[in-house]
Amino acid sequence: MRVRWFSVTGSFLLLAVWQSGINTSFEAGADRFAMPRLGLENAVQAESLDTFSIEPVGSFPGRLSNFIPDDRGVVMYESDANQTRLFSFDGAEMLSFSDTIIQFAPNGQVMALMSPRGYGAISNPYTTRLMTLEGKEIASFSGLEPGFVPDTELLTILDQDEQRSRLVNFAGEELAVLEGRYFGAALGPQDIVTFSRTENRYYLYDLNGVEIASFPGGIGGWNAMPDNQSVLVSEAGQTRWFDRNGVELATYSGRIAGTLPDGQAIFLHSQAENISRLVSLDGEEIASYAGQFVTLTPNHQGLVTSPSEVGEAQIYTLDGTEVAVMPDAFRAFGPDGEGMFVSAYNWQNPDDQKTGLYTMEGDEIATFAGAFNAFWPELEIVITSTSQRLETREWFMQTHLYSLDGEVLATVEGSFGGISPNQKLLAVSPNVSPQTTELYRIRMGE
Repeated sequence: MRVRWFSVTGSFLLLAVWQSGINTSFEAGADRFAMPRLGLENAVQAESLDTFSIEPVGSFPGRLSNFIPDDRGVVMYESDANQTRLFSFDGAEMLSFSDTIIQFAPNGQVMALMSPRGYGAISNPYTTRLMTLEGKEIASFSGLEPGFVPDTELLTILDQDEQRSRLVNFAGEELAVLEGRYFGAALGPQDIVTFSRTENRYYLYDLNGVEIASFPGGIGGWNAMPDNQSVLVSEAGQTRWFDRNGVELATYSGRIAGTLPDGQAIFLHSQAENISRLVSLDGEEIASYAGQFVTLTPNHQGLVTSPSEVGEAQIYTLDGTEVAVMPDAFRAFGPDGEGMFVSAYNWQNPDDQKTGLYTMEGDEIATFAGAFNAFWPELEIVITSTSQRLETREWFMQTHLYSLDGEVLATVEGSFGGISPNQKLLAVSPNVSPQTTELYRIRMGE
């Protein structure tokens, strides 16, 4: 099978023809976006023609699940048919699987396929197959949730009872049985960490599956120290510091939220007071901040907190001096760490779908219609989305591309699907049925 292609004359589709006869059920909301509704055949509007271009690459059935490693193509999922299909970028179908989720190894050499793709199907045993990218089966295992261990040729497969995981290599050989489930964390580069819900405990293993130590703690409470020799584990409003052999070194009040890069102080959050504190390893408070610690600033001289449920972002210096309060929730840092994006989204009101770029001192640089999706640093493009429910009860979504100064570069009808790993392609799923995904090649300054 081959997918359909856009019909494009000339070099690039730089400027779409405005579609007349806007759907009357959308006219009232269109003014809020200041952008008319476009049909699929006229999906792109570009305004900066000197340095920006957007070229349709192809249309693929279903919703984008992932990009195939090494720029080989895309993985699509068709919900109506419950089919997962792999396509090359030239439109040729490479492989097809029913009721399957696909994950790729970090090195891009193999893939793990889990069936069925839904959870809770206890009556239908799960199967995980290890395959080459060409579709040659290496091994098959009972179990689910395949998890690749970074920088190795290992993966874990969770047993059906969800209490233990098996450690296997890319040759399909089972090396060990681990307590709990692997969730991607580690203490050091030669470690694997699992978590057992029934025991409420973390387990540390070496890459051969030999247990090194275990640590009591709650789910999501694992924070390795920068030296990879100790760990902070939180449970029930307190944090305990252990060395890698499981020896407890200290206990602190509050939940671990982060550490300084040198590991000499830690951030703890008190949910009852909604206060974050910077505390030395001996337990002395250095500074406190309103709200939940979110992240350090890129220069590590400040931090961002979320002080309230309304979505504000607050910036402090490490000594606790308030620098600025942003009107919406933190989303990402800007180019070279010199600014930050904040965004708000209210599906009931398009006026509350907005993104702002601010300096680290709180000065507004630019505003963008729509909720923040991504900052494309290689092209210095900001991607946002707007959505509105029509009188027909259907959703109308648009994906917007902006320059950093707030100029509209392009508007594509549909929801944002992602950016390819090679930073060349944009994926958008149009407002059509059956669902498709459109790929566009974006160029700036060429």
